[in-house]
Amino acid sequence: MNGLNEATFTKLLMELKETAAAQGNVVTSAQVEEQFEEYHLNDEQMDLVYAYLKGAKIGVDEPVDLDAYIEGEDRKYLDMYLEELEQLPKVSQGKKEALLLSAMAGDLSVKNELMEAFLPQVVDIAKLYTGQGVLLEDLIGEGNVALAVLMDMLGSQESAKEAEEMIAQMIMEAMENLVYENRNESDSAGEWAEKANLVMEKANALADELLRKVTLEEVAGETGMSVEEIAEILQVTGWKIEVIDENK
Repeated sequence: MNGLNEATFTKLLMELKETAAAQGNVVTSAQVEEQFEEYHLNDEQMDLVYAYLKGAKIGVDEPVDLDAYIEGEDRKYLDMYLEELEQLPKVSQGKKEALLLSAMAGDLSVKNELMEAFLPQVVDIAKLYTGQGVLLEDLIGEGNVALAVLMDMLGSQESAKEAEEMIAQMIMEAMENLVYENRNESDSAGEWAEKANLVMEKANALADELLRKVTLEEVAGETGMSVEEIAEILQVTGWKIEVIDENK
Protein backbone atom coordinates (compact mmCIF):
# COMPACT_ATOMS: atom_id res chain seq x y z
CA MET A 1 0.00 0.00 0.00
CA ASN A 2 2.46 2.59 -1.26
CA GLY A 3 4.99 1.85 1.49
CA LEU A 4 2.25 1.76 4.11
CA ASN A 5 2.14 -1.58 5.91
CA GLU A 6 -0.96 -2.94 7.64
CA ALA A 7 0.24 -2.13 11.16
CA THR A 8 0.96 1.50 10.29
CA PHE A 9 -2.31 1.80 8.37
CA THR A 10 -4.24 0.53 11.40
CA LYS A 11 -2.34 2.90 13.71
CA LEU A 12 -3.17 5.89 11.50
CA LEU A 13 -6.84 4.91 11.44
CA MET A 14 -6.87 4.63 15.23
CA GLU A 15 -5.32 8.09 15.51
CA LEU A 16 -8.08 9.48 13.28
CA LYS A 17 -10.64 7.77 15.50
CA GLU A 18 -9.11 9.37 18.58
CA THR A 19 -9.09 12.78 16.88
CA ALA A 20 -12.76 12.35 16.02
CA ALA A 21 -13.62 11.47 19.62
CA ALA A 22 -12.03 14.71 20.81
CA GLN A 23 -13.93 16.71 18.17
CA GLY A 24 -17.46 15.52 18.72
CA ASN A 25 -17.07 12.36 16.64
CA VAL A 26 -16.20 14.18 13.43
CA VAL A 27 -13.07 14.84 11.37
CA THR A 28 -12.54 17.12 8.41
CA SER A 29 -11.62 15.97 4.91
CA ALA A 30 -8.41 17.95 5.33
CA GLN A 31 -7.52 16.00 8.46
CA VAL A 32 -8.11 12.71 6.68
CA GLU A 33 -6.01 13.72 3.71
CA GLU A 34 -3.23 15.06 5.94
CA GLN A 35 -3.14 11.86 8.00
CA PHE A 36 -2.16 9.81 4.92
CA GLU A 37 -0.48 12.55 2.89
CA GLU A 38 3.06 11.16 2.95
CA TYR A 39 1.90 7.75 1.66
CA HIS A 40 0.22 9.08 -1.51
CA LEU A 41 -2.73 6.69 -1.38
CA ASN A 42 -4.71 6.20 -4.58
CA ASP A 43 -8.46 6.71 -4.85
CA GLU A 44 -9.28 3.08 -4.09
CA GLN A 45 -7.14 3.12 -0.96
CA MET A 46 -8.65 6.39 0.24
CA ASP A 47 -12.09 4.84 -0.32
CA LEU A 48 -11.06 2.18 2.22
CA VAL A 49 -10.23 4.92 4.72
CA TYR A 50 -13.59 6.63 4.26
CA ALA A 51 -15.38 3.28 4.43
CA TYR A 52 -13.68 2.60 7.76
CA LEU A 53 -14.75 5.98 9.13
CA LYS A 54 -18.32 5.39 8.02
CA GLY A 55 -18.34 1.94 9.61
CA ALA A 56 -17.00 3.43 12.83
CA LYS A 57 -19.85 5.99 12.75
CA ILE A 58 -17.40 8.88 12.38
CA GLY A 59 -18.58 11.88 10.39
CA VAL A 60 -16.44 13.59 7.78
CA ASP A 61 -16.97 17.37 7.66
CA GLU A 62 -20.34 16.94 9.40
CA PRO A 63 -21.44 14.84 12.38
CA VAL A 64 -23.18 11.49 12.01
CA ASP A 65 -26.59 11.16 13.67
CA LEU A 66 -25.58 8.50 16.20
CA ASP A 67 -29.01 8.56 17.82
CA ALA A 68 -30.40 6.96 14.66
CA TYR A 69 -28.54 3.77 15.61
CA ILE A 70 -30.05 3.54 19.10
CA GLU A 71 -33.31 1.73 19.76
CA GLY A 72 -35.12 -0.60 22.17
CA GLU A 73 -33.70 -0.94 25.67
CA ASP A 74 -30.72 1.20 24.77
CA ARG A 75 -33.04 4.05 23.78
CA LYS A 76 -35.00 3.81 27.04
CA TYR A 77 -31.84 3.84 29.10
CA LEU A 78 -30.30 6.70 27.15
CA ASP A 79 -33.35 8.92 27.55
CA MET A 80 -33.41 8.26 31.28
CA TYR A 81 -29.66 8.82 31.70
CA LEU A 82 -29.69 12.05 29.70
CA GLU A 83 -32.46 13.37 31.96
CA GLU A 84 -30.15 12.75 34.91
CA LEU A 85 -27.28 14.56 33.19
CA GLU A 86 -29.55 17.52 32.52
CA GLN A 87 -29.60 18.13 36.27
CA LEU A 88 -25.86 18.78 36.29
CA PRO A 89 -24.45 22.29 35.76
CA LYS A 90 -23.49 23.07 32.17
CA VAL A 91 -19.73 23.39 31.64
CA SER A 92 -18.29 25.44 28.79
CA GLN A 93 -15.20 24.31 26.90
CA GLY A 94 -13.24 27.12 28.51
CA LYS A 95 -14.30 26.02 31.99
CA LYS A 96 -13.45 22.40 31.15
CA GLU A 97 -9.94 23.41 30.09
CA ALA A 98 -9.50 25.40 33.31
CA LEU A 99 -10.58 22.36 35.35
CA LEU A 100 -8.17 20.16 33.42
CA LEU A 101 -5.28 22.52 34.08
CA SER A 102 -6.12 22.61 37.78
CA ALA A 103 -6.28 18.83 37.97
CA MET A 104 -3.01 18.54 36.05
CA ALA A 105 -1.43 20.85 38.63
CA GLY A 106 -2.54 18.48 41.41
CA ASP A 107 -5.69 20.25 42.62
CA LEU A 108 -7.84 17.29 43.71
CA SER A 109 -10.72 19.54 44.75
CA VAL A 110 -11.81 19.83 41.09
CA LYS A 111 -11.92 16.06 40.52
CA ASN A 112 -15.68 15.58 40.89
CA GLU A 113 -16.54 18.69 38.89
CA LEU A 114 -14.17 17.63 36.12
CA MET A 115 -15.64 14.14 35.98
CA GLU A 116 -19.14 15.58 35.67
CA ALA A 117 -17.94 17.80 32.83
CA PHE A 118 -16.84 14.73 30.86
CA LEU A 119 -19.93 12.57 31.48
CA PRO A 120 -21.72 13.78 28.32
CA GLN A 121 -18.62 12.91 26.28
CA VAL A 122 -18.67 9.39 27.71
CA VAL A 123 -22.22 9.08 26.36
CA ASP A 124 -21.17 10.34 22.94
CA ILE A 125 -18.31 7.85 22.78
CA ALA A 126 -20.54 5.00 23.96
CA LYS A 127 -22.88 5.63 21.04
CA LEU A 128 -20.05 4.62 18.71
CA TYR A 129 -20.12 1.08 20.09
CA THR A 130 -23.85 0.38 20.10
CA GLY A 131 -25.03 -2.57 18.05
CA GLN A 132 -21.94 -4.62 18.86
CA GLY A 133 -23.46 -6.93 21.44
CA VAL A 134 -23.02 -4.76 24.54
CA LEU A 135 -25.80 -2.76 26.17
CA LEU A 136 -25.41 1.02 26.07
CA GLU A 137 -25.78 1.06 29.85
CA ASP A 138 -22.76 -1.22 30.22
CA LEU A 139 -20.72 0.82 27.74
CA ILE A 140 -21.43 4.04 29.63
CA GLY A 141 -20.68 2.33 32.95
CA GLU A 142 -17.33 1.09 31.64
CA GLY A 143 -16.54 4.53 30.28
CA ASN A 144 -17.36 6.19 33.59
CA VAL A 145 -15.09 3.77 35.46
CA ALA A 146 -12.25 4.58 33.06
CA LEU A 147 -12.95 8.29 33.52
CA ALA A 148 -12.68 7.98 37.30
CA VAL A 149 -9.34 6.21 37.00
CA LEU A 150 -8.05 8.84 34.58
CA MET A 151 -8.62 11.67 37.03
CA ASP A 152 -5.46 10.55 38.84
CA MET A 153 -3.36 10.37 35.66
CA LEU A 154 -3.70 13.88 34.29
CA GLY A 155 -0.45 15.19 35.77
CA SER A 156 1.52 13.35 33.10
CA GLN A 157 0.08 15.52 30.31
CA GLU A 158 1.66 18.75 29.09
CA SER A 159 -1.47 20.61 27.98
CA ALA A 160 -5.23 20.61 28.48
CA LYS A 161 -5.63 19.51 24.86
CA GLU A 162 -3.36 16.51 25.38
CA ALA A 163 -5.19 15.63 28.58
CA GLU A 164 -8.57 15.78 26.86
CA GLU A 165 -7.32 13.63 23.99
CA MET A 166 -5.92 11.09 26.45
CA ILE A 167 -9.25 10.92 28.28
CA ALA A 168 -11.15 10.30 25.04
CA GLN A 169 -8.63 7.68 23.94
CA MET A 170 -8.69 5.74 27.22
CA ILE A 171 -12.49 5.78 27.40
CA MET A 172 -12.63 4.41 23.87
CA GLU A 173 -10.11 1.69 24.72
CA ALA A 174 -12.13 0.67 27.78
CA MET A 175 -15.28 0.32 25.69
CA GLU A 176 -13.46 -1.49 22.88
CA ASN A 177 -12.07 -3.98 25.41
CA LEU A 178 -15.57 -4.56 26.77
CA VAL A 179 -16.92 -5.23 23.27
CA TYR A 180 -13.98 -7.53 22.53
CA GLU A 181 -14.42 -9.50 25.75
CA ASN A 182 -18.15 -9.84 25.13
CA ARG A 183 -17.52 -11.03 21.58
CA ASN A 184 -15.08 -13.68 22.83
CA GLU A 185 -17.59 -14.86 25.42
CA SER A 186 -20.28 -15.07 22.74
CA ASP A 187 -17.94 -17.02 20.46
CA SER A 188 -17.17 -19.44 23.30
CA ALA A 189 -20.88 -19.89 24.02
CA GLY A 190 -21.47 -20.59 20.35
CA GLU A 191 -18.71 -23.22 20.32
CA TRP A 192 -20.21 -24.97 23.35
CA ALA A 193 -23.67 -24.94 21.75
CA GLU A 194 -22.24 -26.32 18.49
CA LYS A 195 -20.59 -29.19 20.34
CA ALA A 196 -23.76 -29.87 22.34
CA ASN A 197 -25.75 -30.02 19.10
CA LEU A 198 -23.33 -32.60 17.73
CA VAL A 199 -23.62 -34.71 20.88
CA MET A 200 -27.42 -34.55 20.73
CA GLU A 201 -27.50 -35.42 17.02
CA LYS A 202 -25.21 -38.43 17.43
CA ALA A 203 -26.93 -39.61 20.61
CA ASN A 204 -30.40 -39.47 19.06
CA ALA A 205 -29.26 -41.27 15.91
CA LEU A 206 -27.58 -44.02 17.96
CA ALA A 207 -30.59 -44.39 20.26
CA ASP A 208 -32.88 -44.77 17.22
CA GLU A 209 -30.56 -47.45 15.86
CA LEU A 210 -30.25 -49.39 19.14
CA LEU A 211 -33.84 -48.76 20.24
CA ARG A 212 -32.72 -47.82 23.76
CA LYS A 213 -30.96 -45.13 25.75
CA VAL A 214 -27.25 -44.86 25.09
CA THR A 215 -24.27 -44.43 27.37
CA LEU A 216 -21.73 -41.65 27.44
CA GLU A 217 -19.10 -44.14 26.24
CA GLU A 218 -21.19 -45.02 23.21
CA VAL A 219 -21.78 -41.37 22.33
CA ALA A 220 -18.06 -40.72 22.77
CA GLY A 221 -17.36 -43.40 20.18
CA GLU A 222 -19.73 -41.72 17.72
CA THR A 223 -18.46 -38.16 18.20
CA GLY A 224 -14.75 -38.77 18.62
CA MET A 225 -14.90 -36.91 21.94
CA SER A 226 -13.91 -38.27 25.33
CA VAL A 227 -16.50 -39.15 27.97
CA GLU A 228 -15.11 -36.36 30.15
CA GLU A 229 -15.47 -33.81 27.33
CA ILE A 230 -19.09 -34.78 26.66
CA ALA A 231 -19.92 -34.60 30.38
CA GLU A 232 -18.34 -31.12 30.53
CA ILE A 233 -20.30 -29.96 27.48
CA LEU A 234 -23.58 -31.07 29.04
CA GLN A 235 -22.66 -29.43 32.34
CA VAL A 236 -21.61 -26.09 30.79
CA THR A 237 -24.60 -25.80 28.46
CA GLY A 238 -27.07 -27.20 30.96
CA TRP A 239 -28.52 -29.45 28.28
CA LYS A 240 -30.34 -32.61 29.32
CA ILE A 241 -30.35 -35.13 26.46
CA GLU A 242 -33.02 -37.66 27.32
CA VAL A 243 -31.60 -40.52 25.27
CA ILE A 244 -28.31 -40.45 27.17
CA ASP A 245 -28.20 -42.56 30.31
CA GLU A 246 -25.58 -40.66 32.30
CA ASN A 247 -25.69 -43.25 35.11
CA LYS A 248 -24.03 -45.88 32.90
